[in-house]
This record gives sequence, structure tokens and C-alpha cells, in this order.
Amino acid sequence: MQLKYINYSKIKKKKKFQNIYLSSFDKDERFPLWVLRLCAKEKNVEFNGIFDNEELIGLEYIVNCEDFTYLMYLAVEKNKRKKGYGSKILADLLNKHETVILSIERPLKDIYDEKTLRKEFYLKNGFYETNKFIEDGGVQYEILSSTKEFTITPEKMAEKYNKMTKNKLLNRIIKKMYNLENTNFIK
Repeated sequence: MQLKYINYSKIKKKKKFQNIYLSSFDKDERFPLWVLRLCAKEKNVEFNGIFDNEELIGLEYIVNCEDFTYLMYLAVEKNKRKKGYGSKILADLLNKHETVILSIERPLKDIYDEKTLRKEFYLKNGFYETNKFIEDGGVQYEILSSTKEFTITPEKMAEKYNKMTKNKLLNRIIKKMYNLENTNFIK
């Protein structure tokens, strides 16, 4: 399986791309698409459509920080899931970046659901539990890392948003949406 990663700005069928994004993440977990598009103009942000041959099968949104890469969004179209695409995308990502961290919606104890399956997927594909949890935009997240030794701090979690853009207005919008001054761990 040879996947192609094409920048959002060069994708012709943007409607399918948008549908994958909107159907893969709950409203309270996603940035407005216009914010992502504007931030993707920065050199340290990658907003890619993922193609198998000429078919759009998914997307990724990556923010490259000082000493880690933050995988903000990864989605595979619903009818393409469980075919190895997600694992291949993560393998490509981990081959390209030394330390990758991500946040997944915190699974509930004693409930085996989509959140638990998502966590198992990442653990199976090279990520580790950090035992760090944050609340962001009213949603509780668990932080996973591709490197056991990487230290997750509140400052690093805030850095992912600060690195999204140098545009002061966009940065203020992001800070207002996600209350960056209070990025603290929860239990």
C-alpha cells in the first residue's frame, strides 16, 4: 500500500475532504475548518488529504513543535476503515517524526466503546500511555506519545496551539476557543 499525502490547498474534491472531517469528529472536538485552512499556510503545519491511488481515503492535521509533532487530527473515511489505512498512515508518520503526541477523547472506565477502540488502535500502532489527561474545550482527553521517555507538560500541550499560527488575530481566536491560559492536567 503506497499512500500519497497531498496538501489541502491542492485537493480538487474539497467537499469529500470536508465530509470526512465533519463526520469523523464531534462538533466539540473540531476546529472550524476555516481556522485549520488558514493555519495550514504556516510552514510548521501539515494539513493533508491522504490518497490511495487517486481516491481520497482520509486526512491528517499535524503541528510541528519544538521537540515533538502533534497529531491533531487523523481520520479515515468510514467505509475505508479496518483495511489497514490507519496503521499505514501512523507508520508513515512515525517514520517521518521522532516524537509524536496526540490526544484522544478519554475512554470511560468499564465501558468498551468507540473511545476504547480508538485508544487500542493507537496503542497497537506504536503509541504509549502517558497517564496525562487534560480538559480542552469542555472535553476530557488522554494524551498518548510515540516515545515512552517524552515528558508531557502543560506548556507542551499549550505549545501545539501556539505553533499553529503566527497570525495574532488567529492566535487570539484559538486562545479564546480553547482557553490556553488554563491548560492543566486533570485526574
